[in-house]
Amino acid sequence: MEFGGGLGRFAISPPIQNLCREIVEVPGGSEWRIRKLQEDFDGFCWKYAGASVIVNYHFRRLQTSTTPDDENLKMFYAKVSHFMSPVEISLQPKYLTSARKSIMNQLNAAYQSVLSRPDGFQEDQIFVPVACAVQELGIWYRGRISQISGKEHVVVELVDFGTQILVPRHRILPLLRRFGRAPPLCLKCKTDGLSINDLEIKDLHDFKDVVSECNALFRVEIKSMDEPFLIDLYHPTISGLNVCERFFPPPEDTAKLDRIERSWDAHCKKMNEEVEDDEDFEEEHGDYFPSPICPKSPRLQIPREVPSRVKYISRLPKCPRAPRFQQDTLHIEHIENSQLIYLQYPYQIEKRAELDEFLCVTWPRLPRIPLEMRKEGQVIAIRNPRFNAVRRGVIISEDTVLLVDYGRFLTIISLTRGVNMHTPHHSETLFLRQKLPRGTPIHFKWDKKSKATPLRGKLTKKGQKEAMNDQMVKNLKNRKIDGSCRQLDIYRPRDNHVLPRGTHVYHATCHPHYSKGNEEFVWI
Repeated sequence: MEFGGGLGRFAISPPIQNLCREIVEVPGGSEWRIRKLQEDFDGFCWKYAGASVIVNYHFRRLQTSTTPDDENLKMFYAKVSHFMSPVEISLQPKYLTSARKSIMNQLNAAYQSVLSRPDGFQEDQIFVPVACAVQELGIWYRGRISQISGKEHVVVELVDFGTQILVPRHRILPLLRRFGRAPPLCLKCKTDGLSINDLEIKDLHDFKDVVSECNALFRVEIKSMDEPFLIDLYHPTISGLNVCERFFPPPEDTAKLDRIERSWDAHCKKMNEEVEDDEDFEEEHGDYFPSPICPKSPRLQIPREVPSRVKYISRLPKCPRAPRFQQDTLHIEHIENSQLIYLQYPYQIEKRAELDEFLCVTWPRLPRIPLEMRKEGQVIAIRNPRFNAVRRGVIISEDTVLLVDYGRFLTIISLTRGVNMHTPHHSETLFLRQKLPRGTPIHFKWDKKSKATPLRGKLTKKGQKEAMNDQMVKNLKNRKIDGSCRQLDIYRPRDNHVLPRGTHVYHATCHPHYSKGNEEFVWI
């Protein structure tokens, strides 16, 4: 039986029945049970051929080609039928579309008829990874049992689409043998050079946007023959554009590894007392030599050679966690909204003042930032000539800089019992900014269920007993403001409500520089 769509190219010679039984088989295991089913019920397919036959065909075609280095031959078009991340992708080769449709049509024609479809499974025939036919929303698919879920349900993988569904046992039937001759027409793949540890939540959303922008169609280059297959995903119309390059980890800094090795060697020598006293003296005071005029005179210092490159910081370490002790006194620095409040310890305020003064003095000696370093996440120093002030900052975009000079030495928290935990209400922000101006001393009680920055908790003004969280909720209740309401209505100005001036954007979360990461350096 031929399904069309070029599946004949994957055909293999029919298996020759081996009557030799000199090798003793030990009962047990899924593979042994499948072999027994193949012998006892040879009219059904109990196991699919591996999807690697499609990959083998692809590599064999390249080997026999007269121009194996041709980029067009290395790649083929494929649809992303299912994905969880760049390292968990299910691909449907485009050139097998007609074969997939033919199998679906013939499968549904056979199984929709009560006379032609087989009886259900016996109890001992349902186990992982038996091939089956499964019905979902009135349509029959080729499937493979991937998990037993209790006595009534099973999890089935749709082998031609790459997705998994949970279905009752009465909706799966044995797969007729002729429908199991074709291998699974969906390839399980992962992006080459990428691991799940390299990805963040933002990367998963970005990859979803990439798939949507390309209508799930890509040019694919396969680089391995083992499942999951290593692949490179390229843009369907832009030549040479690898859409997953943005998710790759940055290249390893070899110079940094050399510095770590030298520092470790020096540490080992010092621990083993292999460093002479003279070496310690020279490290601290430089190279000294006796005066040629008077040998007994104080030794002259010859300055060391000035290095051609200077070490600068490219990323700051994450800010400290919110205090775990309610008796600590902190100060309000900035209230973005009820879900994002910046606090400071007194020592942090002093530290920031020292940094301000130091940056103003050293500004004329700082080099200009190279063009290749003017990218998102780079730590810089920025000057406001109007006030003759220099601040530390982080590049957010081409025209936006985050002043970490007023954030790096801050503690970031979030209030509990807000009206709306997802979208802070503007009336909450107005109340907090009125009651807690900048510099107000407060105490913070941490909510132990909160683990990530910004930590949630209750804020209490110094000298008061009632938390600001409770005061804020009462204030909104007295003014009859429903912060959770999402009903659209015509705007009518009210005396007790003030709109934000200009273009106002609420930041729902703090910048990643505050919540994660370690300090990094660069040589210029």
